[in-house]
Amino acid sequence: MQVREIMSSSIHIIDQSASIHAAALQMLELDVGMLPVKADGQIVGTVTDRDITVRGTAYGADPEATPVSEVMSDEIFSCMDEDDLELAVQLMEDHQVRRLIVQDRDGQLVGLLSLGDLARHVESTKLSAEALSGISQPSLGPSH
Repeated sequence: MQVREIMSSSIHIIDQSASIHAAALQMLELDVGMLPVKADGQIVGTVTDRDITVRGTAYGADPEATPVSEVMSDEIFSCMDEDDLELAVQLMEDHQVRRLIVQDRDGQLVGLLSLGDLARHVESTKLSAEALSGISQPSLGPSH
């Protein structure tokens, strides 16, 4: 099965200059836990609900005045829409991430693949369980 068969193609992006409050509201309205972050028309990172909560709170950030760029992860993990799901799961495990940006052959953002997508759409629970187990291994430290 290919990534494009189960990925979410409904993509919402936030600008790096938007406040973390605006990002949190957008996530709440869309019922998502991650947004790709853009600057000058390019994806420059991702911001998760965890980034906002942990990094924003840990730094004592003012939600209205703190831009997404201050709490986002600038390391982007992605796969191709034509990749096999096993490859995508391996990437998630290797980088201990729950979501991947999905690109097409031209490098355009076409979707997002989440651990939830795997759990909902993969008939074999083995792949979902493998992903969850690999992603949930203890981290070696903060990644920012």
